[in-house]
Amino acid sequence: MCLEPFASAGSFPESPQGALTVWPLQLIFHTIGWYLLYEDDQVGQAEGLIRSERLDRLALARSEGGLRRSPEEHRRSLQRVERLLHHCGGIYFGEELAPQLAIASSSARLRDTALETLRFSCTASAFAFIREGVARYPIEHTRFSLPLAGDRWWRHPRAPHVLRPNGKDDSHPYPVELDLPSWTLACDVDLRNWLFGFGGELRIEAP
Repeated sequence: MCLEPFASAGSFPESPQGALTVWPLQLIFHTIGWYLLYEDDQVGQAEGLIRSERLDRLALARSEGGLRRSPEEHRRSLQRVERLLHHCGGIYFGEELAPQLAIASSSARLRDTALETLRFSCTASAFAFIREGVARYPIEHTRFSLPLAGDRWWRHPRAPHVLRPNGKDDSHPYPVELDLPSWTLACDVDLRNWLFGFGGELRIEAP
């Protein structure tokens, strides 16, 4: 299938330009609109970069009705989509194939090579919201602060409260760590909106 973004549509600096030759994979509703998840058709390669684009920003330029992939190839690509959605916490999957394949791998050791740790500390008010969000990012790559002495707040039974708190004299006593793909930390708009929405109640410490 050949798609072409509308010239007047919004785009990011890293968005692909011109005609796109793709394998459509899945429609997904995200935040405010429908998005098409698709795989770049990399001639001569078994796998292409998986991307997302707002459906209303795309026009169908050409459909190659005689070209089809096998059900097994399509199934493998959908498995990659599921793993990317799980580990990224959003629908931005980066711009490089090798780290994307690492994140989508079934090997935890290979995934770890493409993950970076985001660390920030919170006020009590912000931490009350953040510790409830156990489904926002992979629970196995999330670490929350332990309570301070005397804290009596509710803890989700699955939440990994394992980090030592900074101390009562710290304005932001509760640390949080998330292991995320490097492209998510660098460019993901959803992550930035979530973090910056807390304003001064979050102190970003790494990277």
